[in-house]
Amino acid sequence: MNLINVIRRILPGVIVAISLSACQQPVIKQRDSVANLCQPEKDPDSKSCHWTHQMQPVLNRDFRDAARYAGQQCLVRMEWQRSGRYAVTQTQGDEALCLRAWQLVAQTRGLPPPPEPGQPAWFGFAPRG
Repeated sequence: MNLINVIRRILPGVIVAISLSACQQPVIKQRDSVANLCQPEKDPDSKSCHWTHQMQPVLNRDFRDAARYAGQQCLVRMEWQRSGRYAVTQTQGDEALCLRAWQLVAQTRGLPPPPEPGQPAWFGFAPRG
C-alpha cells in the first residue's frame, strides 16, 4: 500500500473527528443585562423607566434636528463611566439616526446616571414627525 492510498483511507475519518470535536466546545453566550432597560408594558414605574423619563428632556434639548430622522429608530447601549459621562458601546437600528444618537449621548452634558451604574444602560431613539 502506498502513502497516497493510506492517506485516502484515513482522511475521511480525520475530517469527521475534527468536525465532531468542534461540537464538544462549550457555547458561551454573552447575555446582556436588561437591568437598565425601560419596559413600560411590564413595569412603567420601574427605576429604569424613571431614568428614561429623566434622560428624554436632557437629550431633546440638544436634538434640534430630530424631525430629519422622523420614522427612524435606534436602540443605544451605553455604559456609565467614572468621568460621569456615557460611553456608547453599541447601536441597533437606522444608521443615520444611530450616528446622530451616538453624537448626542457623547456631547450632552448633565445626563443622569443609570439606576444601576455597573450595568449597561439602554435608551431608544424614535423621533416623530
